[in-house]
Amino acid sequence: MTNLNWTPWHKVVSLRPDLKSGELSLNIFAADLYDVCMQRGARPAYEDPAEFFALTYPTYNLRQLARDVVLRLAGKNDKAVRQLALTYGGGKTHTLITLFHLVNDPERLPRQLPAVQEFLNEISIPLPKARIVSLTFDKLDIGKGMEVRAPVGGTTRWLKQPWSVLAYQLAGPDGLRLLQADNLAEERSSPPAENLLVDLLRIPTHQGLSVLILMDEVLMFARRAVDFDPAWQERLKDFFQYLTQAVSHVDQACLVASLLATETSMSDAIGKSISRDLELIFTRQQEESIQPVVKEDVAEVLRRRLCTPESIKDREAFRPYVVAALKGIETLDPQTQHEGKAAEERFLRSYPFHPDLTEVLYAKWTNLEGFQKTRGMLRTFAMALREAEKWDTAPLVSANVFLCEPGKAGISEATRELAQIATAEEYEGKTAQWSTILQSELEKNA
Repeated sequence: MTNLNWTPWHKVVSLRPDLKSGELSLNIFAADLYDVCMQRGARPAYEDPAEFFALTYPTYNLRQLARDVVLRLAGKNDKAVRQLALTYGGGKTHTLITLFHLVNDPERLPRQLPAVQEFLNEISIPLPKARIVSLTFDKLDIGKGMEVRAPVGGTTRWLKQPWSVLAYQLAGPDGLRLLQADNLAEERSSPPAENLLVDLLRIPTHQGLSVLILMDEVLMFARRAVDFDPAWQERLKDFFQYLTQAVSHVDQACLVASLLATETSMSDAIGKSISRDLELIFTRQQEESIQPVVKEDVAEVLRRRLCTPESIKDREAFRPYVVAALKGIETLDPQTQHEGKAAEERFLRSYPFHPDLTEVLYAKWTNLEGFQKTRGMLRTFAMALREAEKWDTAPLVSANVFLCEPGKAGISEATRELAQIATAEEYEGKTAQWSTILQSELEKNA
C-alpha cells in the first residue's frame, strides 16, 4: 500500500503554527463566557471578535439560533427563551460567546471575515445593539458571590444573589434599588417577582437598547447552593420562573441558557432533580431546544480550529487527494468501492479526516460522561495531530494518528487521555485499566 500514489494529509493541509510548535495551550478549547464579558485580556482568542470569528464555523443550527435571537432583540419574533440542548463540552459556551459578539458592539464587528458574513447573510436585518447580561453560574461563589461590571462607568462590584448579578449588569446601582423595598442599592435575599423583573428589563429598552441574557453552567451553582441550604432549590425555581415569564413580556429581550454543568459530579440524584425542575420551567416558555453542533459539522469545526485558513479555503482542491486515497481504500473495502461517487463526496466533506473516525468519536465516545463532545474532539485531535504530523504518511487522518511514531514504544498522549476517560467508565460495576491493556496489546503485536 505504501507504493500507491497518494499524498500525506499534512502535505495538503497545514496545522496552525502555534499548534505545531506547542505554543497553543489545549486549554484554549475551553471557552469562558465570564472572561469574554469582563474583557480582561485573559483569552484573546475568545475576547477579540476578529480572533474569535476567524476560528468559528457557523453551523446551520448556530446560524438559525443567531437569526432567531437577533430577530427577537429587534422585536420581530416571540422566541424569547431558548435553551441549548447540549452535554458539556458540546459547544454551548462557544455558542453563547458568538451571540455576545454579534450584538455587543455591531459597529466593531469584523465584517470582512467569511464567518461574520455567513451570520449576517442568515440574519438579513441590521444588528441591534444590546445590553448583555452574563449569568455565568460556575463563577458565582456561594459565600462571596462574583464580581460584575455596571453598564455605565465600568464600576465593578461583588454580589452574591443571581438576581443581584442580573440587576447590576442591566442598570448598575439603580437596578439594585429597583428590587429593594427601601430603595437602597443593596441586595435582597429573596427572588424578585415577575413585575419587578419586567421593570428591570425595560430600563435598557428605554435607552434604545435590546436586552440579551446569557446563562451558562446553571446546574454548577444550583447543585452547590442546594448542598449549602436546601431552600435554594425552591428559591431558584421561583427565580427562573419569574425571569422566564418577565423576558417573554418584554418585546426586545431574549434569554439563552445552558443549564447543564461541566462537572459530571453535579449530575447526581439531587442534581438531576434540580435539572428536572429547571427543564420544566424553561420548557413552558421556550421554543424547541437548539444543538448548535451536530455530527455533520464535526469535520468542518476541526478544520477551522486546527488548520490554517489558507490551506482549507478551497474544498474542491482536496478532490484529487481524496480520489487517490480511495483507490487504496477500495482495494481493502468492497463496500467503499460499491458506493462509488457517494463515497467520494463523503470523504471530500470530511477531508483530511477519515469520516469513519469522526463518526466513531462523535457517535460513541461522546456517550461517555468524561468525553466532552466538541471540546473533547478538539483536544484529542490537537494532541494527536501535533505529533503525527511529524511522521504519518497516510493520506487521511485516521486511527493511525493515535499511535506512537513507528519504532517507539508505549502509547501516544492522545491515546493515553482517551484511555483515562474509558477507565473512569464502569461496565457491570467494574472499571478496566485501559492504558495498561492497550500498551500490553501493542507490545504483543510489535
